[in-house]
Amino acid sequence: MNRVSTQLAELTWPEVAALAAEDPVVIVPVGTIEQHGPHLPLDTDNRIAEGFVSAAVGCCEPGTAIVAPTVAFGLSQHLADFPGAIYHTTKVFIDVLTEVYASLARSGFRRILAVNAHGSNGAPLDLASREALFRHPGHLFAYVSWWELGDVCKVAVDQGPESVASHACAFETSLMLAAAPELIRMDRLVTGDEFPTSPHVWRDLLGRAPRAEYKKPIRVTEPWSGWSRNGVRGDPREATVELGRAMFEAGGAEIAEIVAELRDRPLMSAQSISVGDLAEEAPGE
Repeated sequence: MNRVSTQLAELTWPEVAALAAEDPVVIVPVGTIEQHGPHLPLDTDNRIAEGFVSAAVGCCEPGTAIVAPTVAFGLSQHLADFPGAIYHTTKVFIDVLTEVYASLARSGFRRILAVNAHGSNGAPLDLASREALFRHPGHLFAYVSWWELGDVCKVAVDQGPESVASHACAFETSLMLAAAPELIRMDRLVTGDEFPTSPHVWRDLLGRAPRAEYKKPIRVTEPWSGWSRNGVRGDPREATVELGRAMFEAGGAEIAEIVAELRDRPLMSAQSISVGDLAEEAPGE
């Protein structure tokens, strides 16, 4: 089949039917619309997710991956004090994700991978994957956030600055320099306010503790405007396009590896288990 696009929305329904029969992995970019400081656009997370997915498709074997439309609105209530946020409530967002998965399953796709670029989307993505599996046995639902990709973290640590990796920071700004430099207000690059930390309350996307004595952090959500005046956490002035390109390249290659693994993974269905099965496995006397 002569496929004109790797974008699901650009195909006709007969092309989708033929593609689903080839059992590709459907990659779903997931982001949100929210403030990203005075220098980055509201759709930064969507563009970053799409950038990683685009890089991944370029590394995948032809016909093994197809890109679904971006799930563009996520959980951004804690950032909504800054104008511009468009978001779902938690329950609605989980339902949206589950229904997107259900729609893809109905079209014949059996392997779904969400690529996420917004921190608060993680828990809903996990719950939606579990709900979708319950509703669609014999399918595979997975997700990964870009900062969870080991190769991306290695590039970011080795080539990036020591400033915190968080929000509208040097790392997100570097990715946007590589993805959409024309949208960055370069004359408005400012460092973020100091986020109050303690041994169990800190956050760095790359997992770097701000002090040696700090421990594994707990998860705590607070209103962003309670401590920040400009919406930035980190120092975007340290961003470079070279870092952004290197992160996209590393992430694209690693996501392509994940796609290949998911393609090779057998699709599992739940089995009926009884107490008798346990008795049969008991060691003999």
